[in-house]
Amino acid sequence: MQFLPFKKWKTGGFHKEEVIIGLIFCLALFPVLRNISAENDVDIFYLAAQELRLGSNPYDGPQMFGMWFYYSPLFASILAPLTLFPVQVLKLLWMLLGFVMLNRIYILLRYFLKLGYSGKETWFLIVIAILSYHAIFMNLLYGQLTILMVWCCLEGIFRMKENQLIRGGLSFAIGINIKILPVFFFWYFLLKKNIKAVVMISAGIALLLLLPYLFLHSGYHTQIMKDWLGLLNPLNREHVNTVGEGGFTDFASLLTRYFTSTVIRGEGNYSIAALGTKQIFLIQWIFRAAITLLNAWFVVKFVPKRFTGDSAVLAGASFFMACIPVAFPHQRDYSVMLCLPATAMMVHSYMVLGYRPGKTLQLFTLVVLTLMGLIVFFPILPWPVRHFIMESRIPGWGMLLFIPNILMWWWNFRPDLPVVKEGMQ
Repeated sequence: MQFLPFKKWKTGGFHKEEVIIGLIFCLALFPVLRNISAENDVDIFYLAAQELRLGSNPYDGPQMFGMWFYYSPLFASILAPLTLFPVQVLKLLWMLLGFVMLNRIYILLRYFLKLGYSGKETWFLIVIAILSYHAIFMNLLYGQLTILMVWCCLEGIFRMKENQLIRGGLSFAIGINIKILPVFFFWYFLLKKNIKAVVMISAGIALLLLLPYLFLHSGYHTQIMKDWLGLLNPLNREHVNTVGEGGFTDFASLLTRYFTSTVIRGEGNYSIAALGTKQIFLIQWIFRAAITLLNAWFVVKFVPKRFTGDSAVLAGASFFMACIPVAFPHQRDYSVMLCLPATAMMVHSYMVLGYRPGKTLQLFTLVVLTLMGLIVFFPILPWPVRHFIMESRIPGWGMLLFIPNILMWWWNFRPDLPVVKEGMQ
């Protein structure tokens, strides 16, 4: 499988849609200037890695502005040598890694969707590139890990499908070790009764947890690993009553915003109830249990009736990925990156396969994608509008509505009947 996204014509040129897509994604380079000069999450990575290099505990306290380093000792260890250079070097390398991962995500989506170079497929790629721009922009601007998480999930699913169990296990293990989010795919493989995949992912996680013992003092690594796992404890108060600058978008944050009396600095009062921490905790876990059961039904019952082959694999995996931003705490607007594979499948069915759900559902989908920040580029809006969008958690509501939106979109879809005249209204 080719690595670079540009596939040449026999005459030596490039496919026109890939040139256009390349130009669109070159626009994402604009965050580089601010990314390198302003503070973002890469500064937290750098400070934590620097503490580890100097023998301090990166999990003892916040690195800056009250923000903690929640990522693994292995991740800090990998970055530690780069702290011998100015932080701008790490920021530039992180930006370049983001583009490498985007390149691979592009190739994997082309593979799963069996894309050729017809006129319809050309326009589909251009449209999905435009819809992806805001999510990519935000991830590059703030030095986030979500692009890496999308790659880990898609690469892992691809490798497992190809029966490349070691590579697949390591792909998921990398994501789980760094940012825990792909751990949700344990449930996916259990539902698929793929015990080999579960074993290989588990082995990969164990390997990456133990790897730092090769270059860190055993007692030191044991202590910081214990402290790191303590920070990830879902029972911690900060993971229940979640706040945060700029507005988190996960379900737990929506509960905090609208159903508690928590005062969030710099934001207006949207509270319609004053639930306590225990009540919020209970509602959150009921919701997460419901999402878990919904995913089980989707993969076991829903997908097999509507998809076959690689489309079925992508449909199940993309639904799992779309549920992560609402089920896990501390997700923000850049987490919408995890919804892009599901969005790509929906847009592909419309533009390439000719699938036509009901007009009401089409309009609803446009509204949801707008709320999520995929159609409107929020950063160009006036500050009062952007502030309202974030403090009212509009992207969070969009991502929450996207879950039933996916179900409604595919409700009347069948692999033997790709064109549907009348879909769910």
